[in-house]
Amino acid sequence: MNLYPLFKWFDTTPISVAIRNSTYIFPVVEVFHLFGLTLLLGTVMVMCLRMLGLGMRRQTVTEVNTQLMPWSVGAALLTIVTGVLLFLSEALKCYGNEAFPWKMWFLFGGIVLYLLTASRMKNADSRLNPAAMKVIAILMMVLWFGVAVAGRAIAFV
Repeated sequence: MNLYPLFKWFDTTPISVAIRNSTYIFPVVEVFHLFGLTLLLGTVMVMCLRMLGLGMRRQTVTEVNTQLMPWSVGAALLTIVTGVLLFLSEALKCYGNEAFPWKMWFLFGGIVLYLLTASRMKNADSRLNPAAMKVIAILMMVLWFGVAVAGRAIAFV
């Protein structure tokens, strides 16, 4: 399946052209994208460290999850919305970039893992055994940091 026509269409939408032709829109959107990603990775890391038993031991996994989840979801939404805008401004560049599909697969995996585990994390201490929590934590870190690393690699490959 050849996706080039779709990427070309993305690249020529009015919003794509506006972002590309502006001196300030792309850098401002990118700042918000990186802010959202930083917040997301920070909350994911704190949650994963707690799930691995490496921090915040006075609080249960459920308590940490309850406190961090609104921040994580908000950060993820900010990152995805700004990511779409950044993609639209450089769709053809992304089409030919080897790192872009990796970023999308890591993102897809991170979202799927979240959807599969979100309800279980509400009562993680009683629903998940420690081994399962550790596997989920490691997968979460690999997937979300994979998004960040592959995203950064887009500029260099």
